[in-house]
Amino acid sequence: MRNWIKTLLIISAFSPTLLVLAVVRYYSIGFDATSFWLVLVSLVGVVIPFIILHHIKNKSETLSFKAKKVESADYFLLIFVFSYLAPWIMKGAEINFGATMLILIALFVIAWVISYIPTHPILYIAKFRFYKVESDNGMVYTLMTKRIIRSPQSINKVKQLSHSMLMED
Repeated sequence: MRNWIKTLLIISAFSPTLLVLAVVRYYSIGFDATSFWLVLVSLVGVVIPFIILHHIKNKSETLSFKAKKVESADYFLLIFVFSYLAPWIMKGAEINFGATMLILIALFVIAWVISYIPTHPILYIAKFRFYKVESDNGMVYTLMTKRIIRSPQSINKVKQLSHSMLMED
């Protein structure tokens, strides 16, 4: 089940792209049923991370954690921001939706396989920060927190989202 959480968080990070795609479609052919569904799915994708985090905060066990090393992982944010421009680029190149679906399926498989979540732009707007954290036993995790971490010693309690993702309690 933990892989589903990680995968949904990664996929939901691309949900604003669907909103941009709806806008591109609106300017190309006007508002239609497809535009409506793109907007609706985008809004659902924006809400999913908050539902997941609320569930984890209330249902997940708190673990003691000692960090040896910490560094910001916010630089991955640029990858997602550039992906939001993809619909404009696709429109300019007139890429068909069949190819787009293949790309989305590949993205889902990659999200399932990779062991961490890069920075999530929607959660970043909600003041979440992402850090690469090395525990005192040498294991490396991605840590989500609402505060700026300046010292690894300040990380004490976490909740585990997946085998390589933590959320500060």
